[in-house]
Amino acid sequence: MPYGFRKVLHLEQGGLVKPEKDDTEFQHPFFLRGQERLLENIKRKVTSVSSLKPEEARLRQDSVARLLADMHAMRGRQDSLDSRLLTMKRFPQLIQFLISLVQSNRILGVKRKM
Repeated sequence: MPYGFRKVLHLEQGGLVKPEKDDTEFQHPFFLRGQERLLENIKRKVTSVSSLKPEEARLRQDSVARLLADMHAMRGRQDSLDSRLLTMKRFPQLIQFLISLVQSNRILGVKRKM
């Protein structure tokens, strides 16, 4: 159990026979009725790196490095997509501007050279 709770085995269960009903009970030394101040002492257990075998630690480091590289690549793609989206959002304004220029040139009678 990640927080240090332990399963309570009752004598009638014997530990080997599955009980007929699913009344599983857990206990923790800091989980006591009326002692709310003790709850802050219940902490999630963290696996220390020193307790890992060297190959497990290396695998975890490799996994973290891979995740960071993937995240960096995703960030780059996201930046590229954001830039393209911004350009696309500006595109209708550019088209409107060009249309207004062409229309104003017609009104003024300006002829374009081909």
